[in-house]
Amino acid sequence: MSGPNRKTLEPANREEMIQCPYCLKRTNVVPASDYAPIHVRCTACGKKFILERVIDGFQAFRTEGAPTCSDPDRREIEMGMGQED
Repeated sequence: MSGPNRKTLEPANREEMIQCPYCLKRTNVVPASDYAPIHVRCTACGKKFILERVIDGFQAFRTEGAPTCSDPDRREIEMGMGQED
């Protein structure tokens, strides 16, 4: 697992080996350069899951069981909601 870029203190944007939450096999993914969650597809089983960068690595979620703030599709809707004038 790669760590943050020491010069900029931003996460490195390199390929990582992540365990698929569906088939539990390791798959290569390129995580987002920021902490925003993304959808990735397992190279072993082909299922799409959610990958989120956390302070000490990565967390993978099954799409149907992910918290709202970790689902890229639902997060955009939730974060965009506010008071209407």
